[in-house]
Amino acid sequence: MILTVVKRDGRIVGYNEEKIKAAIRKAMLTTEMGEDEALIARITDRIGMAGREQMSVEEIQDHVELELMNSPRKEVAKRYIAYRDQRSIARRAKTRDMFLEIIEAKSNDITRENANMNTDSPAGMMMKFASETTKPFVDDYLLSEEAREAVQNGYLHIHDKDYYPTKSLTCVQHPLDRILKYGFIAGHGESRPAKRIETASIIGCISLETAQNEMHGGQAIPAFDFYLAPFVRSSYIEEVKKLEDLNGEDFSHLYNIEIEDYVKKPLDGLKGEERWKQHAINQTVSRVHQAMEAFIHNMNTIHSRGGNQVVFSSINYGTDTSAEGRCIIRELLNSTYEGVGNGATAIFPIQIWKKKRGVSYLPEDRNYDLYQLACKVTARRFFPNFVNLDATFNQHEKWDANDPLRYNYEVATMG
Repeated sequence: MILTVVKRDGRIVGYNEEKIKAAIRKAMLTTEMGEDEALIARITDRIGMAGREQMSVEEIQDHVELELMNSPRKEVAKRYIAYRDQRSIARRAKTRDMFLEIIEAKSNDITRENANMNTDSPAGMMMKFASETTKPFVDDYLLSEEAREAVQNGYLHIHDKDYYPTKSLTCVQHPLDRILKYGFIAGHGESRPAKRIETASIIGCISLETAQNEMHGGQAIPAFDFYLAPFVRSSYIEEVKKLEDLNGEDFSHLYNIEIEDYVKKPLDGLKGEERWKQHAINQTVSRVHQAMEAFIHNMNTIHSRGGNQVVFSSINYGTDTSAEGRCIIRELLNSTYEGVGNGATAIFPIQIWKKKRGVSYLPEDRNYDLYQLACKVTARRFFPNFVNLDATFNQHEKWDANDPLRYNYEVATMG
């Protein structure tokens, strides 16, 4: 005797013979002879009494088909089978329409759900197929009844629901400082510590891409200016060494000379060491600019996750007041202002300017000029965004303007 029924979504409910009667009656009403209540009752009684204590919906429907085929009303069996097929098709219709939208690359909520995903590519389509079919699986089999109702009624939202079964990491802060200092191993290759600004920029891109393949969600570099600043000086020293080779002289005393700012200036009128120093600065600024340009370009073109998605990347900066840190900030902003390709606005990385009193708040602050440049850039390119480090909930008691590691006590966001 049937007591409970296993529904298609896995839920177990009490057996209700009225649903069987209604289905048979619908099929009968589409025939010339119409309904037969006595036959409906006999078939329903036999199925209810002959079945196991717990049966699935499909098993019960199979029994209904057999009973109708063995009855005098075989034409009803045909209509019932046809009706069952139509219901099956209807259940798949939503998935079918959704897949067709992905295949036809229509611009809609499904195909444009993530700014960093290219659903026009084969790999992008495959990922969306997997994503959209995983979400109902989560609803039907992984959520509790209470959680499911909360989601349906809008009390809860499950972010990245398609990754719910994978248990993978979501949004993280990316430790680029450690990676640049110690290198990293990825798959069959490994990276040595960076020595120059170009290498630091490339490693930053590759490490972000590598991590993206092991997780979902976005990544943020908390102190982009602080992390890359040391490689400005090392690149400057390389330029000085080139001059040593060219002139056959020792300029080692210029390696660690104090530099107020890395700003390009004409060499006209400069002589001797001042000329060599400015030439090295000019060359360094050009290299930093190209490195920042390459970083932005790569963040919008290097694909992860099977070749269909760029890294959802963010970078925080603005509080490094050293000449090297300022050079990173300035050239990053200049590159952003210029745009990528033929002048298009880059979507990634999302940029966040960290604004703070004593750093960039007032005209007398060291980085106020860069803050002005940031405002000019965001007016054209929408980036950087801004975060106020002086807000009470963003302040940290250990922050000290003289601490070279003060960025550890600064808020960094995902943009």
